[in-house]
Amino acid sequence: MRKVLFYCLIGFFLIDGCASAPVYKEVFKEKVNYNKREFNVSSEILYQAVVKAICSKSFIIENEDKERGFILAKRYFQKGKRNIILALQAKIVTEGEEYTNLYLNAVETTERLYVADRTRFFLFIIPLPGGGGKEATKIKEGEKIVEDKEFYQNFFSLIEEEIKSVTVENKEGKAIEVK
Repeated sequence: MRKVLFYCLIGFFLIDGCASAPVYKEVFKEKVNYNKREFNVSSEILYQAVVKAICSKSFIIENEDKERGFILAKRYFQKGKRNIILALQAKIVTEGEEYTNLYLNAVETTERLYVADRTRFFLFIIPLPGGGGKEATKIKEGEKIVEDKEFYQNFFSLIEEEIKSVTVENKEGKAIEVK
């Protein structure tokens, strides 16, 4: 009886040792934040510059809401039978008349394309008519948050260049229209 109790306790501690910490505790841990930058321009100019920067890097804008300052863009990459989707979310938050914060978040999703051959054969040699065919399915392999400091810094520097071009257009007398 003592041996069974002893082995149960050891098994309990081994299983408990393999358990991971709850995810919600990770939310408030302090991490270095690379995805936020403050700009000294109005939200309209920043919105137009962000749209130009996103489009210049061949992203497809899937969802945008100017009133809320929200943009969701995706870019697709194909590596063999793998599709890699980079989703970029931009949120513009106004902090006064001429100060605007920009938050960028990127998520990389990997999908794999599987092709199954459903052709029926007679005697494993002769294909039968009306049977089978090929069936393709996409399976999501993984998803990870982009935490690369260089990625966000390059995007923010591109947005700063676009802000300069937008403000130069504004000084030349052209009206800024953001739709």
